[in-house]
Amino acid sequence: MAERKPWDSAYKFLFSSKQVFHQFLTRFVEEDFVQGLAVDDVELVDKSFVSEELLDRESDIIYKVTLPGREVYVYVLLEFQSTPDKTIPVRMLLYILQLYDQLFRSSTKGLLPAVFPVLLYNGSLPWTVPFNISELIAPEIPQKYIPSFAYYPIIERDIPPEKLERIKGLVAAIIYLEQQEDDAALRRTIDKAISMIAEEKPEQLRQFSHWINRMFRGSLENRDIDKVNQLTEVKTMLTEVVDRIEQQGEQRGMEQKAREDARKMLERGFPIADISEITGLSEQEIKKL
Repeated sequence: MAERKPWDSAYKFLFSSKQVFHQFLTRFVEEDFVQGLAVDDVELVDKSFVSEELLDRESDIIYKVTLPGREVYVYVLLEFQSTPDKTIPVRMLLYILQLYDQLFRSSTKGLLPAVFPVLLYNGSLPWTVPFNISELIAPEIPQKYIPSFAYYPIIERDIPPEKLERIKGLVAAIIYLEQQEDDAALRRTIDKAISMIAEEKPEQLRQFSHWINRMFRGSLENRDIDKVNQLTEVKTMLTEVVDRIEQQGEQRGMEQKAREDARKMLERGFPIADISEITGLSEQEIKKL
């Protein structure tokens, strides 16, 4: 698969839009309290409210959600390592306790607001980490003294493509593209991904295009993306990015073959100058093999 920028950075850019986050929350979290939320009911938490340490981590996103007569916070941890990390429940609880500390300092009376923890994982391996921290603690004391903390898991690899096609929308299309295992599969699914964002507004189409460009290290100009207004323009840009991904892959393959050929010729005693002429590698590159 093509080399990608860190997922958390690309997602943090995407979820800076409350329209996108609202779509994520209402379509992928199956809990009653998020149903019926309007876009204006969600608000990205800024640095004036919580510590910079908490907000500066690329892997954290915090939104305030306004419900009838109360407010809750939604904390999302982006876990985009290739393998599951068993420390996640501990890390999430630690981060939320830091958030509670900030909330406590700014609270003058009453109960602290609830914080809803969400894990978004896009690794290729199954998620095998317990959903509750209590399962990581030896039960050698009475249960009531052992912390119980559960998080809401959204495991991209476990979401059936059929469900994503039914959900539709920008976030579903992105997860659908991420599920593709190689560049050839990515090309084959362009039309399906585009059909999933057919009802999105121009602003979301531009956000999708920016995400694709960031995610796959595209070389598209931001000023061109900012002019996107139609679905056909998004498809053209996505196709262009995939074309460049494939070209880069072919180039890397050719370079790898040249290095392998150079190693074999070195083993057989060919002069470095001759190897350079045959393979196209510089003499310095060959000396490093």
